[in-house]
Amino acid sequence: MVLKIIVGVVLAAHGIGHSIGLLGMFKVAAANPAWDGESWLLTGPAGTTATQTVGVLLWTVSMAGFVALAAIVFGWLPETWWVPLAIVSSLASLAGVLLFPVAFPTFSTVGAVAVDVLVLVATLAFHWVPSDLAA
Repeated sequence: MVLKIIVGVVLAAHGIGHSIGLLGMFKVAAANPAWDGESWLLTGPAGTTATQTVGVLLWTVSMAGFVALAAIVFGWLPETWWVPLAIVSSLASLAGVLLFPVAFPTFSTVGAVAVDVLVLVATLAFHWVPSDLAA
């Protein structure tokens, strides 16, 4: 039971943490003062509006997805949603880190990548689902 709570809280916190990307994207607040809301890869060729649109989509998908994954762990949403949500949420988060690597402080970025990779490996390589915590 304790492990279930820890996993759920980590996933929820990781999801909520993506809101910082949204706040930084619109220059409302910045977790990393070095980030100006731009992408090293997208802003030049695609422009600011397209970059912001991609950023908003990635951070929103990541935020909602990881909060939903936490809800699955707690039994509030169906476990059948785990695999697609885990894959999409983790890949969206990793894409956000790739495109906006300075959006968060380094420690947060490393932690985010660790959670994303752990979720992907657990889900794809080990076929882990939240009901495995009960066993």
